[in-house]
Amino acid sequence: MLTNNEQSYGLVSRGLHGLLMLMIFVMLGVGLYMTELDKTDDLRKQLYALHKSTGVMIFMLVVVRILWLKLSPGPALPSALANWEKILTTVVKSLLYLLMLAIPLSGVLMSNSKGYPVNVYGLFELPMLVGENEGLHEIMEELHGFFAYSLLFLVLLHAAGALKHRFLDTGPNIDVMKRMFGKV
Repeated sequence: MLTNNEQSYGLVSRGLHGLLMLMIFVMLGVGLYMTELDKTDDLRKQLYALHKSTGVMIFMLVVVRILWLKLSPGPALPSALANWEKILTTVVKSLLYLLMLAIPLSGVLMSNSKGYPVNVYGLFELPMLVGENEGLHEIMEELHGFFAYSLLFLVLLHAAGALKHRFLDTGPNIDVMKRMFGKV
């Protein structure tokens, strides 16, 4: 029940999927909201601190998720999928994982290159990965935003694919949502 099997994802994978999905949607919303606040607003400073801490948590959970999938591989893609669908699915999932790691890393580098350390929920401070560097900061700021919008696009594509297989396709075991969410 905890581990994945040939037909479905186990509770650990389902829990990580749901938790990361929720955290990422909240982070995208908070990220857009906080950048529009006045720079002197205390709420902006608090949201930035929470955003950075939660980004570090997302990074750690994604690493756990990747390691878990190595220990307990998920089910194979349905054989009824067309080859282009299998390739697209593999590429999208790989890019999702890459971006879920790259976004927090670019955020840490963005903070560090501006001269700010990243404090994680007041519990510990990450070591500075780079020194203050305005040019690097601008690059990381652009990449962070680009990566976030790219992630949003890929999440929507991922959801659209799952919905397509759920409601439009027919064939044996092609409803991939059942593998992640059980009987839906």
